[in-house]
Amino acid sequence: RAAISALWCHARALATTIAGPCSYEVVVKKSRFVASAAPVSSAEEALAWVRRESDESARHNCFAYTLSDGYSRSNNDGEPGGTAGPPIAAAIAGAGVVDVAVLVRRYRLDGGAKLGTGGLVRAYGGAAQGVLEAAARTPLVRLVPLTVEFE
Repeated sequence: RAAISALWCHARALATTIAGPCSYEVVVKKSRFVASAAPVSSAEEALAWVRRESDESARHNCFAYTLSDGYSRSNNDGEPGGTAGPPIAAAIAGAGVVDVAVLVRRYRLDGGAKLGTGGLVRAYGGAAQGVLEAAARTPLVRLVPLTVEFE
């Protein structure tokens, strides 16, 4: 009797993620919003990506990520409560993707105008939606170990 355990089998694709990193930019009332998205497979990987991609010269580096196990997190980075991270998370949910992180950096141009809470929600959510619409999609396929025994 022998066993071969070096084989891997594709599990059925149950979800969609983005195929690779992507960027999108929009200007709203003298504020520039630069959105980036990347596929991630864990909270640690998402946070490491956010740290690498954040820009200290930006007024705010707001993010959200959603994993295939259902875990998600968002951060407003000093923007009023609920005006940045949650709209980014809502854009991820609306796009129907998982294992993805989105970071939106806000830069004020020439002083920039106050956007108000509704304006911030629309700007952050719109930038996140834009980057996710621009991103190529791919089915999320997990590999599972397969052991074959024979005599």
